Amino acid sequence: MSINAIWGPPHSGKTTLAIDLAYALSQKGQSVCLISPELHSELSARMKLNITKQKSLITACKTKESLKQVVFRADELLYVLAAPCYNDAFGEDIGSDAAKAILDQANTLFDAVLVDCPSHAGSVLAAWALNRADKVLLLTGSQVSSSLWYNAYRRAVDTVTTTAVSVCIEINDSFDHPALHKLIGVSPEVWIPFFKDAESFQNLKPTLYDSGGKTGKTYSASIDAVCTKLRGGSL
Repeated sequence: MSINAIWGPPHSGKTTLAIDLAYALSQKGQSVCLISPELHSELSARMKLNITKQKSLITACKTKESLKQVVFRADELLYVLAAPCYNDAFGEDIGSDAAKAILDQANTLFDAVLVDCPSHAGSVLAAWALNRADKVLLLTGSQVSSSLWYNAYRRAVDTVTTTAVSVCIEINDSFDHPALHKLIGVSPEVWIPFFKDAESFQNLKPTLYDSGGKTGKTYSASIDAVCTKLRGGSL
């Protein structure tokens, strides 16, 4: 059982990676809890999930029931804990005690917990996830502004170096990634290749993982490589 945080600059592919990893791990027989602390969850919209207040993160913060009773089941072994689709139900922040309790319970109930951490520093749940994570998937980004994020969050990034696995997602195939990596002082352990027409594929199904064709197989192999990192080197 493990807690894994996914973090990095804006538009670096965090949510895409979180979703693809969740599907990959669940297809390998692991029960997965995918958590998004964002008040307006891009994650649930991308997965096309109609999350109700009763099966949402806000209810998990307030109830004494088992997390299994309030988490949204997206697939046989894949569960999602996020804001409800109609966000008038989520008008308050998650407290520190509630955040810790949710992570502790999820870590007990599921084989793997994945937290899609916002780029900003305003989420208590994300802060605790980064603090308690067995692995932090630290994305490098695919735009020049990523260097500004690394400069702004350098002290926070330094605190997760012992658990961090650096990942580069090539969102733009023409971007000079080596130059950015030199600038921010990071050498990616895993490269996830550019997936042409990714948006079109995502409109058809929630995950790019296990897509057909040469591109899909190459992409899936890179996601499997990240799974290997999360599971201590063995699939």
